[in-house]
Amino acid sequence: MRYILDGFESEEFEQSLKASGAFPLIRDLCHKFGLKVLAETELGLRQSFQLCHTNGMAVGKAFARLNDEGKEEYCYRTPYYRKERGRDNDDKETLRSTKVSSLIATISRVKAIPSVTDLLGKKMTKLNSAMDIMEKAMGSNYKSTSELQAEEIQALLCAFLGESPNGNHITIDTLKCKKVLDKYNEADRIRVKKLEEVGRFFSNPFYMIGADQYGHFIVGKVKIVGDKQYEIVEQFKRYKDITERDDLIPVMTMTKLAHEGKGYRLQNGYIPAQDMYDENLDAVFFYERQATHYDYIWMATPC
Repeated sequence: MRYILDGFESEEFEQSLKASGAFPLIRDLCHKFGLKVLAETELGLRQSFQLCHTNGMAVGKAFARLNDEGKEEYCYRTPYYRKERGRDNDDKETLRSTKVSSLIATISRVKAIPSVTDLLGKKMTKLNSAMDIMEKAMGSNYKSTSELQAEEIQALLCAFLGESPNGNHITIDTLKCKKVLDKYNEADRIRVKKLEEVGRFFSNPFYMIGADQYGHFIVGKVKIVGDKQYEIVEQFKRYKDITERDDLIPVMTMTKLAHEGKGYRLQNGYIPAQDMYDENLDAVFFYERQATHYDYIWMATPC
């Protein structure tokens, strides 16, 4: 059981793991890199095992197979390492050896397993998208000069500087100028609101909840402390079901009720697979690609 991620153990899972041809590799990966086994899965028709950090974030899959020479070969596949040459994506993302020790040495040398810090860094870059989504939802603060013609701008400059334009053909439409000024003032108001609201949301601790293809949830608490800098307030942890977190049941239930039947998918039944800010829930939903064993549909909401 010591090789399996906390909360995901079972006698059946343990027996299947130890009976697998990949177990010698998995055992050494867990010892060498501090990994845990998350789930039994398949790569093609091969039995494989998903490995993750202790926070539940998946890093790669281990399996064994017979190579072209009929010898047992240990394999490790990960999206976090890619060989320059290979027959296909499967081949390019897979490291192989008939010896566990050789494969472990190669994995270590090419840094095929990102550290917890590096992996978190990759995931936290998505917060830039979350902030952009929230800002865009509050409206545009863009100021366009297209509302005024060059002659009108000239007339305004002359009036401001107390100069007289050449000729008497340049006039100022006061009503039009007032409308343009109102638009500019509204843009300023929106800009200030964006700064205040985005600061309130992201500079204080907020939940970051990810839903993946396994049907599980990754939950942590984060806050932004500077430009592209973040602080983990509560370490991430993987849950089979979001109802294991009593503090999140109310907001997740409201999210489910608010977005069911809206014409888009709710990942794992709760998180909209959309880039959007829901002002009523005070929640941002964002993602880079569809959920996989390594990629999440994210939700952020204040603690």
